[in-house]
Amino acid sequence: MSCLHILNRSPAAGLLPTARETMSPGDALLLLEDGVFHLCQPGELAALPEDVSVWFLAEDLEARGLGNDLPAGAASLDMDGFVDLCTRHDKTLSWF
Repeated sequence: MSCLHILNRSPAAGLLPTARETMSPGDALLLLEDGVFHLCQPGELAALPEDVSVWFLAEDLEARGLGNDLPAGAASLDMDGFVDLCTRHDKTLSWF
């Protein structure tokens, strides 16, 4: 059973290490709102379990002036893509 982890808090909140402990292969991580600032913390993203896909909400990257220079294996998506991503996983878990 796969899970979409949704993180909207900046790295300062310290939630990604806790979320990472609950992730399994086949899960996905969506960074949105201030969560897109994790783009500035590539070490934290590199420490994710293997086979966990990483996504950034494009409008939040743009709103915060962050470019599209994403880490290898990561991608951005729009709101329609967000909805599609939710339907591809058995459950969602929001980290607030």
